[in-house]
Amino acid sequence: MAEVLIAGAGIGGLSAAIALERAGVADLRVSVIEQSSQLGEVGAGVQLGPNVTRVLRAWGVDKILEPYAFEPNSIEVFSAKSGKLLAELPLGLTFRNRYGAPYLTAHRADLHACLHSCLINSGFARIELNQKLHSVRSSNSDVEVLIESNKSIQSQISDSTNTVSTHQRHYSALIGADGVWSKVRDIFFDQNSSSDRGSTKSVTFSGDLAYRSLVLQKMLPQHLRSTCVKVWLGPNMHLVQYPIRAGEWLNSVLILSPRPHNHKGFVSTKNVIEALDWTIKMSGEEKAFNIQSIFPQVCLKIQDTLRAIESWNVWPLMRGEPLAGSEQMVNGRVALLGDAAHPMLPYLAQGAGMAIEDAFALGEQFRAFGAASLVGKGIEGPLLNYAKNRWSRNARVQSRALQNAGIFHAEGGLAWARDRSLQLWGAKLLDMPWLYGYRA
Repeated sequence: MAEVLIAGAGIGGLSAAIALERAGVADLRVSVIEQSSQLGEVGAGVQLGPNVTRVLRAWGVDKILEPYAFEPNSIEVFSAKSGKLLAELPLGLTFRNRYGAPYLTAHRADLHACLHSCLINSGFARIELNQKLHSVRSSNSDVEVLIESNKSIQSQISDSTNTVSTHQRHYSALIGADGVWSKVRDIFFDQNSSSDRGSTKSVTFSGDLAYRSLVLQKMLPQHLRSTCVKVWLGPNMHLVQYPIRAGEWLNSVLILSPRPHNHKGFVSTKNVIEALDWTIKMSGEEKAFNIQSIFPQVCLKIQDTLRAIESWNVWPLMRGEPLAGSEQMVNGRVALLGDAAHPMLPYLAQGAGMAIEDAFALGEQFRAFGAASLVGKGIEGPLLNYAKNRWSRNARVQSRALQNAGIFHAEGGLAWARDRSLQLWGAKLLDMPWLYGYRA
């Protein structure tokens, strides 16, 4: 019997569990632990290219997601300063015919819920909440983990209290799908870093902030509604908008490269390190001031759009350097997946996509090795092959996202060259067969 522990029940962790179930390996048992008290996914919208929806279809998740997703007509790129359309990439049937799978948008929570439903229906993996990974030790024979369990006890004479207990378990392998602040990565891959969040050498604060919002389309004036993905590029900013939840809601993400002298509540690396969760605490006045500070640089359409949105959540954008080798994704019986392995900026809209691709590739390696080869030290084989097959793909996406960060927020001559290139080559620049045509 081979037993695999997946740390983290986010999109990557649930995808990994589904992929291992689909591998059809006899005598393989999977457990998933999550430190939160309830399952869910933070954030708002997510874009799912054909490279991702192809995997979801292979797992049967596409049918569950269909009522909640939206298929945009196109991707349209505009100049934030002039409001002029620079380029357009047809999606819909065009992409289905070209890549054999659709380009979809969805709410992250809906995608997460559909993955969870798929896994629960299979009855394959056990998911345990309030379970925090405390320490891990890997040997030639197994992986020993110490887990903290946090339980809330309700008393008749006082408010509920939390009790923490620890227990030791042994597994054949550990998959770290525990996100940007990965405990597994801290222990096995960032050898010279401390456990403090902000001191890991793999992840740093990029300096950019993402202002995220969801609004019902029917609450917006007709000219501000959308059936496509719209991207507005401007100096030190860009705005992305697209429909989700069957088109009823409009997801907006305004990303700013703030400067301390013209932004209130400016977020420093220290603020990010001390943050208890993804959302940065910033007053409504500070958010409004920061958003309005870009008004002199953007067109009236963007100004109208931003004025029409009343509520924003602010997220710090974390970055990691592109992977340099497979050893950054696997260490003996321990492997990393998704953001834990390759944190990336959202300038290619592929963070969730790479986690799902990782999971599929992991499952295929377990399928190829089969049950007999997973006994004893043999389980390192599929983990090593998984990392070898995935690291360069992830590194390329990371690199392209970093490159896009500079291009999207360009000023002066670089901005002129960007806009001119989009006008001349349009869809050829926006379409990326190497990305969308990839098969994990």
